[in-house]
This record gives sequence, C-alpha cells and structure tokens, in this order.
Amino acid sequence: MSILPAASSFQASNSHEWPAADVDRPIVRMVRHADLTADDRACWAALSAQAGAANIFAQDWFMDAALSHAHDGRDVLLAVVSLGRGPWLGVMPLMAEWRFGRWPAHIWHNWSATNQFLGTPLVAAQSAHIFWDYLLTFLDTRAGGEILLHFDGFDADDPVSMALFDHCRQEGRALHTIQCVDRPAHRAGDDGAGRGDPKTQGRLRSLLRRLERDHGPVAVTLLDPAQPCAPWIDAFLELEASGWKGRAGSALGSDPATEALFRTVIERGHANGSARLASLSTGGHVIAMSSWFESATWGHGFKMAYDEGYRAYAPGQLLMHDVSDRIGRRPDMSFDTCVPRGANHYHRLWHGNRRIIDGAVAIGSRWHRLHFDALIRARAAYAAVKNHFHPPQT
Repeated sequence: MSILPAASSFQASNSHEWPAADVDRPIVRMVRHADLTADDRACWAALSAQAGAANIFAQDWFMDAALSHAHDGRDVLLAVVSLGRGPWLGVMPLMAEWRFGRWPAHIWHNWSATNQFLGTPLVAAQSAHIFWDYLLTFLDTRAGGEILLHFDGFDADDPVSMALFDHCRQEGRALHTIQCVDRPAHRAGDDGAGRGDPKTQGRLRSLLRRLERDHGPVAVTLLDPAQPCAPWIDAFLELEASGWKGRAGSALGSDPATEALFRTVIERGHANGSARLASLSTGGHVIAMSSWFESATWGHGFKMAYDEGYRAYAPGQLLMHDVSDRIGRRPDMSFDTCVPRGANHYHRLWHGNRRIIDGAVAIGSRWHRLHFDALIRARAAYAAVKNHFHPPQT
C-alpha cells in the first residue's frame, strides 16, 4: 500500500486515488467538488437514483447546491469509492479538522450543510461493506496523523450505518457512540400515521374550528408542480423573517448563503418532483407554510414558518397535521420530521421514531488507535466530573 502525503499537502492537491485504478476492483478517490468531471457527475447522479431514497439530503442535486453555497465548501473533500473509474459505490463528504469537541486532535469529520438534517452517506446498500472496508483502509494508511473519523447524523437503522457498525465489530476496530437521539418519524407499514393521540386530535379540531370562526375558511394547498416556485419561496422567506427568527438574525434570509441554498434546493426539488410546498390559509390569508422532500420511500421535513399573529391557533401544528394525514395515506412511505423529539408537540402526531447517532471510529496505526482510546477515556472522565458538579436538568 502506498502512503499518501501529510494533511497539508493532501489538502492542496486536487485528487488522490488508492489503490491504482483497476476496472475489476474498487478504488478510493478524494476529490474536491469543483474538480468533479462530467463523468463524475453522471456517476453521482446514477448513484443518487439508485441509493438516495433514505437520505434525500445526500443526493447529488442537494449536495451539489450545499457545497456550492457553503462558506466552507471549498475545504470539503468527497471520498468516492468506485469500481475503477467506473460506477460509484458510495460517496461521503469529509473535512479535515484539528479538534474533536474541546480536545485537540487531527480527525476527519463527515460534512453536512446548514439545514441538512441527516448525515448518512450516499452508498449503494449492497456495496456498503465494501465501501467502509476500502474507505477506512484508505484513511488508515494516510500519514496525516488523523486518529478518528467523526460521523454525525447517521440513521442508526439504515443498512449503510449498520454495515459500518458490523464492519468495525468484525475487524475489532473501536467505535464509540457519542450521542444517540430519537426524533418523531413514521415507518412504512406502521399503524397510526396521521391520526395522533385522541387528546391531540381533539385539541387540533378545536383550534381549527376557532380559527375558522374567527378568521374565515381554512384551506391547505400544495403548489402545483407545473407552477413556478419562486413566488412561494419569496413568500416563505418573508413570513419567516417576520417572526422571532428574523428578529434573532437566524432566519434563512439573514445569511445570503443560507438563503441561496434554500432557494436552490427548493427550485431543484420542485423541478425534479421531490419538493412538496404547502401553505395553510384562513380567509384567503396565508398563515403557515411548510416544505418537505419525498423520494419513492422516504419523506424528509425541511422548513416551516408561520405568522406569529396567529400563534394562539397553532397554525404550524395544524399544517403538520395535514402533512401527517397525507403521509398516512401512503402505505409505502416513511417520514422523518427532522425535528427534535418534543418540539412543537410533533411527537403527538408521529407515533414512531428515527434513531439518529453520532460517533467516532478509530483510524490509523496502532499508535493512533492508542491515542484514540486515551482521548475517549479522557472525554468520559471529563463528562463524569462535569455531571457530578453540574447534574443535567431533568
């Protein structure tokens, strides 16, 4: 195996490949987004069509926009595992970083864009073990000093994630779980999607009646795929900026990069048929708007905004209830709300969970792995001391 250059020279190069290209076996390449060829982009699109249903944020059209508009997009390297220079088996955006939380360490970290709510890489499920085998071996043999691969936002039950866990277990490679959280979701085939618990159902019916009584007929409309989406985008950004996010400077329109990403992915998603753009109105006045993406088997929540003047009627929850009803009528569709459990009572509309995991995988030489073990022990000891003096609030 060849040893690749140290991190600084590695980052300065356009692309690195291991092992030498051979049409009969996989290779690993690290390539910048700006250096992708037309053939690369065709392979990326083909892999997205084959393997992108469970994480629409990893598909080429979304990730291309994310990398183009991100402030740090030029620092990202796409780790591509392919059959020679032919079809891609998987791709994972990575960044070299010099800290692991508060701890100084050379690491690789999977990169995600602002407002990207899932980090599972784009990998063909049947090639997942090959992908992790070649990628981790590639990272092991580099001389850049990285001691771990920090991954976050992985779906714990996705075949690609499970292949990573299995590979590490079979190889005896250390894998440390940093965080594991559940967020409201619906799994295809489960009962109860769109119905919510009886108390929530009654509360939402009461709010809907009050809203209609006070302000006029309530309607939910989906933007027709044949209609241009630019007016919807403009209205959404204006609605979001009028609320607390606008006042706090965290609205999409507060940062040109996040606004550009939102506009681009909504435009592309609307054009390719994956974006759903909904508005809830009363008396002809729009008071809540929501966007989400759908693939053949998965839906992913994206962005919602509402008019705070109607807060007492919970317009966001009324609109999300309509979304959950729509998903519930699709027996083949799973849905990830992409919001924390407990946020805005979403858990009362969605009976299932999607488990999201962050973790660290040891890479490098035996010395690097000893360093990894020491770092994990130090983090655990620090957390124990911190919790002793500052117990978490319950």
